[in-house]
Amino acid sequence: MGTETSGDEIIIDEASAADAGAVYAIGALCFADAWRKETVRRDMEGAHSLYFAARRGAEVLGYACYWFVADEAQLVNIGVRPEARRRGLAARLVEAGLAAARARGMASMYLEVRVSNTGAQALYRRYGFTVQALRKGVYDLPKEDGYIMARPL
Repeated sequence: MGTETSGDEIIIDEASAADAGAVYAIGALCFADAWRKETVRRDMEGAHSLYFAARRGAEVLGYACYWFVADEAQLVNIGVRPEARRRGLAARLVEAGLAAARARGMASMYLEVRVSNTGAQALYRRYGFTVQALRKGVYDLPKEDGYIMARPL
């Protein structure tokens, strides 16, 4: 007998260039300096990139972008639609990226986060990330410092 799932079940899977419009739209909701749609599409097709989507049915509720270069992984971008937040989607997207990085033999993962984004920092700390450095004035809209956080894999 097959397993039935409710229409409310959220899955995490790999996103493709077909999801670029949804990823762009979520980025535009989450970030004042979001990437343009064409930039997202090009990046999704890059050999160094891997995107994950949090989906409910055909609807993309969140995404995460990871880059893999040499033996280092980077969490480049993560965003969740405002109405879908506080449900653990960002955590599941981080877990997917960590698993992918380990499977690819990466030695470490790093990310950059706004100093004011204490919620994201708390999430990253739960997964073993620690602050490694401060980048002065790295963000625009508004101008702000950013932390570099990293963890070994």
